[in-house]
Amino acid sequence: MTVSSSFQKRIRSLVDESEYSRTELREILKISSTSFTNALIYGVIPTPKTLIKIADHFEVTISYLLGKEETNNFIRSSSNKTFYDRLTELCNEQGISHYKVAHDCLFDKSLISRWFSKRYLPSLEILEILSDYFKVTADYLLGRTDFKI
Repeated sequence: MTVSSSFQKRIRSLVDESEYSRTELREILKISSTSFTNALIYGVIPTPKTLIKIADHFEVTISYLLGKEETNNFIRSSSNKTFYDRLTELCNEQGISHYKVAHDCLFDKSLISRWFSKRYLPSLEILEILSDYFKVTADYLLGRTDFKI
C-alpha cells in the first residue's frame, strides 16, 4: 500500500470541484467505498484499474492525478488500444520480446504471462518501470492517450 500526500491533495481537489457529492461520485466511478475513502482521507494510491477510472472521469493524466505534474495535458486516445496492445507494439518497435523486457526491468517473466492470460494490469510500480524503460507515459502504455510523451 503506497501513500502519497500529493495524490491525496490532488484527488481531494478534483472531488471537491466536482458537481457530484462524494457518494454520487464513488457510485459513478464504481469503486469501493474503502478505496475511495482511503484515497481521500489517507492518500492511499489505489490499484491501476481504479486510478484509470478516476483519471478517465476527471480527464486527467495518471501523472497529474498522482501529483507528479502540475499541469494536465491529457488528450484521450482516438484508438481503442489496451495495455496489452501497447506493450506488444512497443516490444515490436524495439525488436525485443516481452521476456527481455521482464529481464531488463528486473521482474519475473511470469507476470507478463498473467497480464496477458488473465488480463491483469501491472502494479503502479511496474507500470512506472515499463514507462521509463520504453520512454513513454503511463497513459500511453495503458492506451489512454496516443501521445508517447
